[in-house]
Amino acid sequence: MLCCDFQYQRVDFKLNIQLEMQDQLLGIVGASGSGKSTFLKNLVGLLHPTQGSIQFNQQVLFDQQKNIHVPMHQRKIAMIFQNALLFPHMNVQQNLMYAVKQVNQENPKFHFNEIVDLLELMPLIHRKEHQLSGGEAQRVSIGRALLSSPHLLLLDEPLTGFDHQLKQQILPFFKRLKEEIDLPMIYVTHHVDELVFLHAEILMLEQGKLMPATYQFSS
Repeated sequence: MLCCDFQYQRVDFKLNIQLEMQDQLLGIVGASGSGKSTFLKNLVGLLHPTQGSIQFNQQVLFDQQKNIHVPMHQRKIAMIFQNALLFPHMNVQQNLMYAVKQVNQENPKFHFNEIVDLLELMPLIHRKEHQLSGGEAQRVSIGRALLSSPHLLLLDEPLTGFDHQLKQQILPFFKRLKEEIDLPMIYVTHHVDELVFLHAEILMLEQGKLMPATYQFSS
């Protein structure tokens, strides 16, 4: 599925990733500054590895030696950030349809009504961003990402800033994504309890390297 063997270096930080992902949901836990977001940005194409290679579903996305760098818009990877980043001048339906219009509709991976039902968005469909709670806006952001028909979904601390009650409202939707749709996902967080709830395979990112999560994390 996903095979990574790459390095990314800044003046003050080095990321050294070796990963073979086969599970549908991979959770990566680590402290702030451990490189979690940097790792995802290398996968999606926002950053370029210093050396090495990234391969997904038999397609080479990056290979420094062969001078291969597939542009971000051609990778079919969607990324959900800590903030929902919706278009404020559009209502929920228009935000979702924006993604639909960017995709070849002959063979979409997901359909509009399917995603609206899955994420229970119909009651929100005519609201704009300022009329949504944080959890509602993040659900719309997830829906828009899915309607772009990605082959891989990256979640970068998607519940950061949410209180316990909001987390309990949105975590079940992530669980439904895992159980009801055929889409590989990588979920990064510094709260391991979120990954335990989702029954994810869990790896730890520490000092720029991935390793098995072999000890008890605190939430």
